[in-house]
Amino acid sequence: MELPDVEELIESAGSKYSLCIIVSKRAKDLGEYISARKKMERINVIHPLVDIETDDPMEIAFSEMKEGKISSKIGKDSAE
Repeated sequence: MELPDVEELIESAGSKYSLCIIVSKRAKDLGEYISARKKMERINVIHPLVDIETDDPMEIAFSEMKEGKISSKIGKDSAE
């Protein structure tokens, strides 16, 4: 798995903590999607948003974050 520049991702997420939360939640959803697809089941999870030739949920989530396909509304405005 080739990791993108982490400093760039931290900058776009706001903090290391936010980056971990964003990527782990997305990877969890992608894991459920991949599992359901293999079992030919229907599931209400958004399919991978990037074209990548892997079934590794973490790698897909990092790629989505790198390309700006996912983000979070964690911050000062979300508390209001």
